[in-house]
Amino acid sequence: MNPNEKIEKLTSLLNKHHEYRETCLNLIASENTPSPLVEELFDERLARRYGNYAGIELYQRNYKGNRYIAEIEAFTQELAKELFNVSHVDFRPLSGNIAGIAATFALAEPGDIALEVHNGHRYAHKLASSPLKVDLQSIPIPWDGLRSNIDLPATIEQIEQHKPKIVNIGSGVFLFPQPVSELKNAMRQANPDSYLIYDAAHVIGLIAGGRFQSPFEEGADVIISSTHKTLAGPQGGMILTNDKSIAERIGKTLYPLLMSNHHLSRLPALAGTFVEWMACGAAHADAIVANAKALGQALADRDVQMLGAELGFTESHTLIPIVDVFGDGGELANQLEACHIIAGAAGLSPEVGTSGLRFGVQEVTRWGMTPEDAPDIADCVVAVLSGESPDTVKPKVARVAQRFRTIQFTVK
Repeated sequence: MNPNEKIEKLTSLLNKHHEYRETCLNLIASENTPSPLVEELFDERLARRYGNYAGIELYQRNYKGNRYIAEIEAFTQELAKELFNVSHVDFRPLSGNIAGIAATFALAEPGDIALEVHNGHRYAHKLASSPLKVDLQSIPIPWDGLRSNIDLPATIEQIEQHKPKIVNIGSGVFLFPQPVSELKNAMRQANPDSYLIYDAAHVIGLIAGGRFQSPFEEGADVIISSTHKTLAGPQGGMILTNDKSIAERIGKTLYPLLMSNHHLSRLPALAGTFVEWMACGAAHADAIVANAKALGQALADRDVQMLGAELGFTESHTLIPIVDVFGDGGELANQLEACHIIAGAAGLSPEVGTSGLRFGVQEVTRWGMTPEDAPDIADCVVAVLSGESPDTVKPKVARVAQRFRTIQFTVK
């Protein structure tokens, strides 16, 4: 192919992707769509620049020409501090995973013990099992599979026994608020120098909207998060804390060890995201949770077993159908994809089942889903689980997807 043909092929592939996704229902729990405002504020011209700084001093830049970039980053920090009622914010992590690695690495010392939610990211485990062989011991936090939450009495026993330096909580299957205050109280008794790190990647938008839990008020020392899931901002990571000494330790870990250029183009878009949540956050968070509960009920009404059904299905954007009677979760996710329903498999605790799926309603909510749409979405899902052919189901999915064409909850 000549250069023009190569560009034409690339353009064709991009167009095909966008056309395809317009016919899909995206129920991936970790994706979202920014608003036109946020997309407009994503400034590629800033991606050409470097904004390195050491510690937490925003204006002590290693590169020249950063006068206004530093002001943009400072303004974005001020908006985050206002939205989350927090003293220190760091946007240098390029993902929630890097944020968690940085916080855990910064606050732990060689030989320390970390308790970590087993279906979370387990940052100490990643550090210890990586080629770096960081000297940390990761112990899984006991999990109550039926309630999809931390087993509090068993975890308190672990805290009393092991006196961990780090307790990492949060989850990739984050249905319900976790017992932050109870865990922190136990940590204060067992090891006053310990840190509770709350991974809010999946629920940070709901926290911003005041509709999940308030981790800092309940005792968390650090919140680490991505910025694109329920928050619907540009992809990236952030770290929040009210403790300056913690912020300084993490800052020294981020640069120069983990980060150099921290992709400045996303900062104005992130600032716009924070403005949106200040203006529309409570209503948006309410809509996400209401849609999740409605879809959970609609699936249960169609004889799909749901994790946490007796607890109202969820208090977040996420639902976990238990699909043992239909087949393997991974294969069912493939079948859903073939019918243009995008979702993923989910691991289950043995007492619950063997095969699960993970649904998230944050993106369809962003596009205009209401609880009245839940039965039709559930009908499409059940049609796939029941073995209907893609040729039959795809037109049904496309008709439902066509309802969701206008971004909601944004500053016009």
